[in-house]
Formats: sequence, structure tokens, C-alpha cells
Amino acid sequence: MKVSVIVPVYNTSQLLTRCLDSIRDQTYTDWECILIDDGSTDTSLDIMRGYIAEDSRFKIVSQANSGVSVARNKGLDMACGEYVTFIDSDDYVDLSYFQQVVDLLKLYDVSMLISGYSENSDGAGCRMDKCSRLPEWVQCVGEDISLLDRVSCARLLFDGSASYWGYIRNWFRRSLIVEKNLVFDKRLKYNEDRAFTLSYLSVEPSDAVNIVFNRPNYHYEIRGGSTMSHGFNVNHLVELESFKHFCGIERAYFRSRSLNMAIRHAGLTRKFYLTWLAMNMERYDDKIAAAMERIEEDMLSIRDFIPPYTLHSRPLMNRWLQHHKYKFMRFIGRQR
Repeated sequence: MKVSVIVPVYNTSQLLTRCLDSIRDQTYTDWECILIDDGSTDTSLDIMRGYIAEDSRFKIVSQANSGVSVARNKGLDMACGEYVTFIDSDDYVDLSYFQQVVDLLKLYDVSMLISGYSENSDGAGCRMDKCSRLPEWVQCVGEDISLLDRVSCARLLFDGSASYWGYIRNWFRRSLIVEKNLVFDKRLKYNEDRAFTLSYLSVEPSDAVNIVFNRPNYHYEIRGGSTMSHGFNVNHLVELESFKHFCGIERAYFRSRSLNMAIRHAGLTRKFYLTWLAMNMERYDDKIAAAMERIEEDMLSIRDFIPPYTLHSRPLMNRWLQHHKYKFMRFIGRQR
């Protein structure tokens, strides 16, 4: 079984060698690695050329800086493996990662596999490491293995109770991507990986098998200069708008109340965090405030406050009330 590994690269020369070494030295050998140079201005391109000269399984294509979604789409156009997966150039994987995954893909005839991870970060001189965990409602069928239908797998993408499972550590069947013409949304600077995975699940056959392989073979590196550490910016508004699109996908392809609630709860949680972040960075102006309130209205529905829906939306209501309690306190103060 040939697998295609797509690695977008943009100015990660300090960590790129570790990433590519972890791919080159895999115990499983039937793979191709497509390196997309996204307009790097450091020595990343020279490093990639060195690997290409030594190993024909590495391929490279360069483009003007266009973002990770465009880079991944170009990699999908070039891929020829039965399955395709993505590794970020500042991350790395265990040397037995491919072999363990391929064994599961063959054993269960998998449509999609989601890998567990370890998260590594350095902050204030302190090294912090943590591993992925599954929420309580996900049952394991073997050591570190869970089998989920398409609705449950989609719900996991938005369940933040244990770990973040929306990140692009997944293995996809390439034939389905080609058949349905699936691509990453280049408008999204954040959340593009979760959007792609949800779109993939929306076109899966109803009897498709999806595996969560919760073993920390993928090592996710959080850097001070990474996209996710830049703080609040206007691209986050596009990210929040995407949750409305997710709700539309749910209504069209899933029709699941639990998934609908998970999407809106994740969207509101993210909105509340980004509001705090914008205020903390003194970027919360009238334009941002109006956009945030509009997005919140899209996330909430009047039926969330009417029985019996309240039984299903209690966490959502609690989150909303916590965020707005200062408004109620001000209102009560005026009445006195």
C-alpha cells in the first residue's frame, strides 16, 4: 500500500531536518513525500533539495507564499498513494508511525484514521508535554483503538472536553478525495484542517469505518513564531464565520442534534476566548465587537432556551450565561 505524505514548508529551517529525518527513517518504506515550499525565505529550500538528492521518494514543488491550504491542495494534486496524510514541517513522527497506521488501515479497511499526538511547547523556560486523550463517550475496542461512524467521528472534531481532535493528523482515502473533488478552503487561515475533515466525513458512505488511533506517534510542536501563537487578528473572524458553514454541512449531510450542539458549543467557546484575547491585546474595536455579536447570534437559536432542547444544550447555555453575566448584573443594578 503506497501512502502519500504532504508537508507544507514555510521558513522552518531550524526544525525541518528533524521532521524530514523522521519521515525518511520510517520502518515502513512504501511512501512518497511531497514537499511544498510556500515561498520560504530562509534555508528551508536548500535543506529540502538535499533530501531529494539522496532519496527519490521525496519530491518538491515551489510556489509563491500562498498559505498552508493552497500548499496542501497542490500536494493533493500531485499525490498518487492509496492514502494521503499531512505532516507540518515543524512537527515530527515516531519511526514506526507509518507501519502501525498501515496495519490498521489494512485490517479494518478504513475510510479515515485520526492519529493521537503529543503536544510539546516551551514557555518561560519551562518545557511542557502532554498527550491526547479521548472524551468519555468514545469507547475503545482495543488498545488505543476506537471505531467510530461518520457522525460520531464528526462530533469528535468539535469536542474539546479532553483534547483537540480537529488538527490535521488524519489519513484519508485518496480515491474519495478525488471523486468528490475535496480541497482545503484557502480563505481560512485557521480551522482549515477541521473544515476539510468535516467535508470528507460528509461525503463518506454511511457504512464507512473510521478509526481513532490514540497513540502519541505524532509530535506537535508549538513554537513562539507559529501561526497559532500570533494572537488575535482579523483572520480569526473568518474562522468564526466557518462555524456557521459547519452547521450548514451538519443540516445537509448529518442531521444530528448532538453534532449540531457540538459545533455551536465549540464555535461559541472559541468566540468567547477570542473576544477575551482581542480585549487583552487592545484590538477589540467597534467593528470587531459588531462582528463578534453577529457571529454569536448565528451560533445561538431560540430553541436552545425552550424545553426539551434545554436538556441537550445545557453546556451551551451555561457558557453563554457565564460570558454575559456582567450584563445581567448591570441590569439588576439599574433596577435597584
